[in-house]
Amino acid sequence: MNNWIHKSNNDNDIVLSSKIKLSRNFKDLPFPNKLNYIKGRENGKNIYNVLINELNDEKITLYEMWNSNENINKEYEEKNLISKELFKNADKASFVVNEDETLSIMINEEDHIKLQCITAGLNLEDALKNAIIIDDKIEKNLNYAFDEKLGYLTTKLENLGTGMKASVVIHLPALKMSDEIKNISKHLDQVGMNIKGVHSEGTEVYGNIYEIFNKVSLGITEEDITSQLKSMVLNIISEEKKFREILLSKCKYELEDKVYRAYGILKSAVLLEFKETINLLSDVRLGAELSLIDIDKNKLNELLVVTKNLSLQNRLEKSLDAKQIKFERAKLVKEILI
Repeated sequence: MNNWIHKSNNDNDIVLSSKIKLSRNFKDLPFPNKLNYIKGRENGKNIYNVLINELNDEKITLYEMWNSNENINKEYEEKNLISKELFKNADKASFVVNEDETLSIMINEEDHIKLQCITAGLNLEDALKNAIIIDDKIEKNLNYAFDEKLGYLTTKLENLGTGMKASVVIHLPALKMSDEIKNISKHLDQVGMNIKGVHSEGTEVYGNIYEIFNKVSLGITEEDITSQLKSMVLNIISEEKKFREILLSKCKYELEDKVYRAYGILKSAVLLEFKETINLLSDVRLGAELSLIDIDKNKLNELLVVTKNLSLQNRLEKSLDAKQIKFERAKLVKEILI
């Protein structure tokens, strides 16, 4: 598996990554909210031992929430490899991550297992294939809670059936600028899908990066879920490209100015807020995707991750106050871009 950050794709990088998440429970254990910490910790060890024995070609690490560095745990949350909910069960929760961070398995979050596989670009098929391979290896050794009519039994009704959430992370600046995101959201809701901003404060989305995902997994196969999501994403890509062409034809100079101003600030700023950084990176990414500026998009991918607060502090191996974080962020942006 290759980390999406360092891999180009064939969709002009409009799609950053694809993810498959599987929710599973064991039939001989109560759900995590009813599980005592002794059984919960034992569950984590059992799952990890299965993975160590079965995944011979993967280097994996187990992090026990009650026994690992909190800043490391929160950095994985920043990377969307674990959830905020996992922290609520810190006395019994753990997670497993592989070396290139394309695989993460949360243990004793809402369900006993939440397994997710990530691929670069619009590649739901490989993400699903990787997830099923690992899921089958776990199921070979441990007994899942499964019902012939309801499918995999989960704590949330929306996850019954396949127990699968498929999602795509996508860059949609033109649709955001033209206010078409609202129409996209309405249409997705009508077909059992959803869209949300990856970086947001309240209702405000910044960075123009969105996640599109299915809402229902009962009464439909894994392959149908991924096929329908991919079809919808391709339509959205087509719409995004159409509105980009409109922007280019109507205000090319203004667009070029926006792109190069953003690049200039990123290369010269002494202090950078994360929100400002993400917005500027979106402008530069749009310019790169439209061939208005020549820049390695893998660098832009990397900056989306490493400029977050805890990633910065863990990278430097020290705690920073708010001003120091802004200074070190600007410094790191320059180092990577230049």
